[in-house]
Amino acid sequence: MLVAALTLALLLWLLGAVLWAGGRKTLHEPGGSGIVEAIPGALEAEPSPSEELVVLSYSIAYGLGSPPSADLPGDVIALYDRLDEIIETIAASGADVVLLQEVDFASRRSADVDQLQYIAVALGWGFVARVITWECRYLPVPLWPPWRQTGRLRAGQGIISRYPLVQNRRQRLSQPPAQPLLATLFAPYRTVQMVDMQCGRRTIRLLNVQLEPHDIATRQRQAEELVTFVRQVATPNCVLMGAFQSVSATHGVSDATPDRTMEIITTGLRDRLRIVVDTHHPSAAGVSRDCLDHVLVGPGLQTVETDVVMLDKPVSDHFPLLVRLRWALPLAQPQMPIV
Repeated sequence: MLVAALTLALLLWLLGAVLWAGGRKTLHEPGGSGIVEAIPGALEAEPSPSEELVVLSYSIAYGLGSPPSADLPGDVIALYDRLDEIIETIAASGADVVLLQEVDFASRRSADVDQLQYIAVALGWGFVARVITWECRYLPVPLWPPWRQTGRLRAGQGIISRYPLVQNRRQRLSQPPAQPLLATLFAPYRTVQMVDMQCGRRTIRLLNVQLEPHDIATRQRQAEELVTFVRQVATPNCVLMGAFQSVSATHGVSDATPDRTMEIITTGLRDRLRIVVDTHHPSAAGVSRDCLDHVLVGPGLQTVETDVVMLDKPVSDHFPLLVRLRWALPLAQPQMPIV
């Protein structure tokens, strides 16, 4: 009887520990944070609206490197070096707004640095919007050494802009169906972040997406959900970018398993958004086409240029993607009343 009671107590303790480790989440709140943050003391004044808009999408792998550094959280200097390289890449690109994926928000594994704030302050841009997609108190993968996994993990996607951001919304996508018991407590949620940016009298709708990198069936289902959502919210001045997770970025995928993710997206949105054909930098010729991400834009925008930003030391398995846009139609002038 005593052995049975001790066994039950141990099981209850273990269950409580698991629920504690995976609990206290904010990511289940409807619509995400909804918060737009202003950076105090931004170095740059809000720019005057221009005839062109430069948008950059960048998956930064939580600043941990690719593959993740085995020395973290001890190697803080290497972490800051990677973040500074990310900042230099964004600044050199001439972007007006950057859509980031895989960002840590003061997680212990990345030295408690709020990476979104750190990058925004260094750039001197005044506006930030984030959505939390991954949150727990303890991450049980890898199982050893356990002390590396303790402490808060909070991560997600973010947008940093020179121009004011006026809306921030999260649309959660489905999870892989076959997961071990309680694994969903510790797994990230794939998400579409929708932010409106005010450029003078024009409003740009930015859609920042990250799809499932490992399971093709789940990724294709998420693509269908993405199409449904975008069809509801797309505007003429709309830009859809992010980590679409094409086949070559997914390790161990057989050629016998076709990935229809981009076909689903482009076909489903062809009357809302058009996919932009990449014009690669010559140095990108040796890079597999499938490892590159994509951009889709609305009919109110004209594409001037797209470019894959090549890096000597990539920080993740995704290259930054840049698109330079112009307004397809001139801004209508307000009519003067007839006297």
